[in-house]
Amino acid sequence: MKSGKRIVAAIFGLVALASNVFASYTVVPGKAEPQQLRWKDGTVTIAISTSFSDINTGIKDGSDVAAAIRNSLLRWENAADIKFTIEATDARNVSPAGLAGDGVSLITIAASPENVLLFAKDPLAESARTRVFYNGRGFITESDIVLNPYQQFSTDGTAGTFDLEATLTHEIGHLLGLRHSAVLGAVMSEGLARNAGGVLADERRVDLGDADIAAARELYGFVDDVSECCSSILGKITQLNKTAKTLSVWAEDNSNGRVVAQTETFADGTYRLGGLVAGRYTVFWQSRDRAAASSVGDLGTVRLGDYEERVLNGKVTVTTTDMALSLIGLNSELADSAILIGNAREYTVYLGGRDFEMKDLRIEFNSPYFRAIPGSIKRYDFGEKLTAVSFLLSVDDEVPSGVYSLFLTGEDGILAAMVGALKVPVRQNL
Repeated sequence: MKSGKRIVAAIFGLVALASNVFASYTVVPGKAEPQQLRWKDGTVTIAISTSFSDINTGIKDGSDVAAAIRNSLLRWENAADIKFTIEATDARNVSPAGLAGDGVSLITIAASPENVLLFAKDPLAESARTRVFYNGRGFITESDIVLNPYQQFSTDGTAGTFDLEATLTHEIGHLLGLRHSAVLGAVMSEGLARNAGGVLADERRVDLGDADIAAARELYGFVDDVSECCSSILGKITQLNKTAKTLSVWAEDNSNGRVVAQTETFADGTYRLGGLVAGRYTVFWQSRDRAAASSVGDLGTVRLGDYEERVLNGKVTVTTTDMALSLIGLNSELADSAILIGNAREYTVYLGGRDFEMKDLRIEFNSPYFRAIPGSIKRYDFGEKLTAVSFLLSVDDEVPSGVYSLFLTGEDGILAAMVGALKVPVRQNL
């Protein structure tokens, strides 16, 4: 997982850029689509390396490592039909890349040569790595998680460290076969911010979002006491222009605007959003790479019942545009991760990208709980590399927990989108 929040510079005296460090997810060998990989029976034995007890690890003294591991596993067990068993081991090293590992799914933080080699290219660019082995039928046979020995972790929110529980929750998602999500506020989002000073423990909670849960249930089904799951939306997106591109596809709940699922199209344009509960959803698409500045659109709206599968096809023209929306932040900072919506009723939100035009530019939401205060948009032009706007965001005090998207629109409709860029935590009592 890419890690941040590392402030690079105070750009032009106004906007500070925060770059995130990423967790890498590698599969060995590779023919199957990564999102289709899963453990055969949903039961996984994980070996916890005794390296977590080493004196000179990157984990702050006093951190509750056992609780972080336990809570991370329980989140996924509560989300889908997954069961973990834990054992201790003196093993310390990730299995080398190859057709098969050593058969032990290991979580380690040992600063051994084998583990350090994973991060040698850029020691501070990643907080962790997960290496996944699978067989010819697409079943995972082993997953190893290595926490970066060069990084610092804690469980008490110490500024500048990575939250150990957040990191492990993300990596265990990879261990289960989930790939990175384009939903910025999802646990499986690629970027992970470092702890900031003054953040309370309950604000740092890493609760799985709807998109995380849907992805897990798509692979493993659901626990017995969940009667509403699982339905799905699937279809094929035909691109009318000559150059076919992989598209990010996501669904938002029409009752509240929350992002509930996200996936990518396969090479033939097909997609599947599974693990959904009954409801009415609008399905959107855009380029997989937000910085590539492609067009954005929606495929339409469908209503799902329990255990229902609905087909939603679409014909789209994917074009490049001059506008790119890739950064968001508060307090004059910009990053490529979701902003946290706390107890305030209004926020000054900054958006960064390229070639924002003030004329007819609107900021909109597929949710009744958010609105941009009219007349509050301000534009900052810093040359060719960065354009930024700020606006006042009004938040309704009844907003449900979850993640919500932000759209830039103009005369021709949706110009750009940041999927799940606003995150309302479960603890919220607005």
